[in-house]
Amino acid sequence: MKVSSEISSGLSSLVQVHGTILQQLRIHKNICKLWGYEKLAAVILTQNDSVCCHLDKLITMMLKEEYIFDLQNLNKLNIGQTVEEILVSDRIMAESCGELAVKLTLISHQIEIRKTLEEMSLLQRSYASLMDQQLELVRQMGTQFYLATRC
Repeated sequence: MKVSSEISSGLSSLVQVHGTILQQLRIHKNICKLWGYEKLAAVILTQNDSVCCHLDKLITMMLKEEYIFDLQNLNKLNIGQTVEEILVSDRIMAESCGELAVKLTLISHQIEIRKTLEEMSLLQRSYASLMDQQLELVRQMGTQFYLATRC
């Protein structure tokens, strides 16, 4: 499976974005646990595990091709100081990752890469949608009632 330089560069960017997402999710999960919001921490942990699996799959594909990439550089983390900020920053990160995966899917000619990118895109879009739903609940219920009943 040979990949073009455009795909190689894009996959490297996607690895960087996923690494950033993992760090952000880990911190947000720990914050939620610290605040006593176990249900929200469990949702974030599930997403973290899914992202980790997809990142492992992507890295394995890139290693098979002997493509060199850098896992030391991450994008800027957006750590929420409130539950609403956590939901917003995770949604934004998921949306940007999903968009990048879609762009790469459109230019990739390799079936294995396309399949993985489509899975990543669906995962991120699903999580962004979940964050939107939670933000709508916060808006409708009010922050305090949402935290008391949903987290």
